[in-house]
Amino acid sequence: MPEPAFRLKVRIGDMEVELGGAREDVLETLEDLDLIVDKVSNAFNAELPAGKRAQKKEEKESKVKKFPTIDRTSQCSEAVESLLATDWGEKPRAIGELREAMEANAVFFPKTTLSGVLVWMVKKGTLRRWKDKKRGYQYVLNKQEGE
Repeated sequence: MPEPAFRLKVRIGDMEVELGGAREDVLETLEDLDLIVDKVSNAFNAELPAGKRAQKKEEKESKVKKFPTIDRTSQCSEAVESLLATDWGEKPRAIGELREAMEANAVFFPKTTLSGVLVWMVKKGTLRRWKDKKRGYQYVLNKQEGE
């Protein structure tokens, strides 16, 4: 196999990314270099430069802000119902999203507890669920007719 006409190596610490191909393709790919470096860094669990760490922290903080605020409770089912009763819960949510939203509200339950409670709430008729090929099971409140 012939070697690409244009090659570029980028080294960050002990990580290295090599791009090769037609010159135009490589230069076009460079526009996504930040994304590529982030993916490589995540793949190798490497430390990001200070500027990138701050950016990642801001992204995580903005993620926390997008979750609704609920009252603290010792009942997992109450927390799920409170979350899904908000505007945020109108869109079907996966178990991971529910768990993140609960943790953002300082309500902590193991994944196994949450999954059991979700199944119980579906059987009880409080929730509806269906399986999405890409995202797994999705949950919404089961609204009765007339609501």
